[in-house]
Amino acid sequence: MSYRAFLQRTLLVSILTIFLLGVWHLRQTLLLGFAAVVIAVAMSIPANFLQHRLHWPRRLALLAAILLALLIILLVNLIVLPTIVRETVALFAQVPRALTNAADSYQQFRESNERLLELLPALEFATLVGNSQEIINRAVSVLNAGIPIVLQGFGILASTVANLAIILFISIFFLIDPFSYVRASLFLIPGAYHQRALSIWNALYHTLRSWLSALLISITITTLLVWLILGVILRMPNVMSVAVFAGFATLIPNVGVFLPLIPITIFTLANDPSSWPIIVVAYLLIQLVESNILTPSIVKAELNIPAGGMLLFQVICGILLGALGVLLSVPLLATIITLVREVYSYDILGLRQRPLPLQQTSGGWVFTNEEEE
Repeated sequence: MSYRAFLQRTLLVSILTIFLLGVWHLRQTLLLGFAAVVIAVAMSIPANFLQHRLHWPRRLALLAAILLALLIILLVNLIVLPTIVRETVALFAQVPRALTNAADSYQQFRESNERLLELLPALEFATLVGNSQEIINRAVSVLNAGIPIVLQGFGILASTVANLAIILFISIFFLIDPFSYVRASLFLIPGAYHQRALSIWNALYHTLRSWLSALLISITITTLLVWLILGVILRMPNVMSVAVFAGFATLIPNVGVFLPLIPITIFTLANDPSSWPIIVVAYLLIQLVESNILTPSIVKAELNIPAGGMLLFQVICGILLGALGVLLSVPLLATIITLVREVYSYDILGLRQRPLPLQQTSGGWVFTNEEEE
């Protein structure tokens, strides 16, 4: 290797290392930018529909999309949020009653059989909950100990609101003039690759749009089914907050399915402990139907992401990027997969026209056609 080639490789490695270190230190800011891109793509869906299907002028279509997004935020803050806050207060207020009912049901089950009476230990939940003075003392001690945490929580809430405002502000700029950003990226690559770069941009946009469309359908159907089956049919109390919470919990794949079981358990135990198994089974069936119809359509068929890989990537995003990283784990992984597929697998390895039909046998995985063998 010549001295010049060695110097060029050393310089390339140094530049790449500095770039990766810069990305790592700016990961939270870059994540906010990615969130703004996702929101801009979400607002572009109704804007493109109004512009291309209904032939609205572009500026009017963009204005309608922005106003629609602001209207949804306003409705959430005026209608949904107060209901959630009110029912969340009712949730915490019913915790002692839920503990008492659960303890009574447990004791009745324990005393229903002599063998169970010997095997299962006695619980003191009823005595603990029934002692009002002890509850007051515990509440006061918890309140005194939790004041610094509450104050810290207000700071976190203010930071979250500020970040959301920044994300929304940046996303509007992305929505108004996306062409300038695409045009700027074309100045960084040779002219012979401009058409391919545009096809990659289109693939990324299609991936995010498909995920957003499936997510919107998933949130809507989950919310309606939980409200209809658990609230209207099974008469579970405070179903509105549970339905909204279950709908938005689909933003967190895999883990989000089980989070609504917490308020479901508390509301049900406080009202009618005997209905808890039926309501829990009904909710799990709702999630089973939703997860096998909607989620695979984008995660498996469209992106071909195994559930185990998705869960592992969620854990990595949670450790490295925090809560926002967990929320954006699916579109982030979808973007990475699209870039790797389009740039590395298709352009570098040339696998676009090479299907890889695999078959599992007793000896392992084999190709189904002789050419690949």
